[in-house]
Amino acid sequence: MPQTREHILLARQVDVPNLVVFLNKCDLMSGDDEELLELVDMEIRDLLSKYEFDGDNAQIIRGSATKALEDDDGELGL
Repeated sequence: MPQTREHILLARQVDVPNLVVFLNKCDLMSGDDEELLELVDMEIRDLLSKYEFDGDNAQIIRGSATKALEDDDGELGL
């Protein structure tokens, strides 16, 4: 997740006070991949904390930008 790390660092450098994280492409994950999503969630929270954001309380939203663009009202289309 080098790009995620870079974005968090840049947000810190320009004094963004809070972040909301959107995990995209969750529609491509099967139901068996919940453990992988939890690991990604934990890694993102650790990165946020490392750069002095409130990683423990950060909003992390799972979804699919494609489904949202297609006006999908399902869980991942938000």
